[in-house]
Amino acid sequence: MGLNRRRVVQLGTAATVGSMLPGLALSASNQNDSFEQEFADTLDRLKVAFSELGYTQTTPLSIATGANDYNGGLRHDFDQAELPMGAFVIQPLARVADVEEKQRPDVLPLFHEVGCHPADADGQTTTRLMVGLLTDKFGLDPSRLAFVSVPQADTMRPVLDEIGLPFAKKVLLRDEAEALAARDASGYFFPDPFGDYYIVTMGVYYRVGETDEPAPTAYPPPPNWTEIGEIVIDGTVAPLGISIGAERLTYALTGQYPTWDQRLGLLFATAEENGAEPPGLAAFR
Repeated sequence: MGLNRRRVVQLGTAATVGSMLPGLALSASNQNDSFEQEFADTLDRLKVAFSELGYTQTTPLSIATGANDYNGGLRHDFDQAELPMGAFVIQPLARVADVEEKQRPDVLPLFHEVGCHPADADGQTTTRLMVGLLTDKFGLDPSRLAFVSVPQADTMRPVLDEIGLPFAKKVLLRDEAEALAARDASGYFFPDPFGDYYIVTMGVYYRVGETDEPAPTAYPPPPNWTEIGEIVIDGTVAPLGISIGAERLTYALTGQYPTWDQRLGLLFATAEENGAEPPGLAAFR
């Protein structure tokens, strides 16, 4: 990310330079230091895992998009068109709509999406890649994994059945019209928020807590299911690939998560280091 912390913006949380995040440094007197240490470890493990699989890390884009007519000019996802084939990126992101959801324990003002585009991939390739990373590289319990998608995901039935995640038990299929209207990525993702073209996705969810259901039974899933990533399984408007929420993965691994307020300082500091203050930042103040 190439950020050298000059100072940390004051936002009602006291922040000072300290524990390492991807390419930048941050700490706070009231920050969840234990989580941030675990988070840094998750990022290191992701870098190693992708490198071992032959992927090259590329530099993330600024958190400011320059297009202020959507999300207040803040980047809401890694750029599907800019990420090269055979590469991965750790992209800092913020979503203005999350301000209304900040009471949820798994929502943060700043988070990091790890995106990857395998070369010449199909949906079964991306599905195998995601499940292999989560279970083999990170040791997540397969019995706690589930997927949310739309009827087009039926083409993933053979691969999920083969790797021991039976499609009939592990996939919640949404109504196609409902998912298209929602445009919320668990089924369809629109790389251009104002466009008509979409890619077909499977949202990857992980069960936390002591419940034992194999998959959510309704959408949106209850709080004991946290979405930790998405698999692109079909579409031509963007390359097929995967994305993993690094903070959510850390949560699945450790059960730890910082509060909304504990990450506010990092959001403003990241924007400052990018040399921009998009209008959307005002929503977080």
